[in-house]
Amino acid sequence: MGSPEYCPGDVVYFPAGPFTGVCAVVRTVDPAREELRIDFAEGLTHREGNVLSGRRHTFTVRFDEVELV
Repeated sequence: MGSPEYCPGDVVYFPAGPFTGVCAVVRTVDPAREELRIDFAEGLTHREGNVLSGRRHTFTVRFDEVELV
């Protein structure tokens, strides 16, 4: 089975490991390294004064660590 064609804006999820079931959004794709730069939010976004706030995480994963939704 070949590698899927990932694009910025795709939604992926982790089928196994410490982030099992977490969905994330692809921000950048590096086909040469077979890596994706992704980000996802943790918990609920809430308002603090006039600012929406939430915990966001951004990191790099390999193609084989996630699956397209």
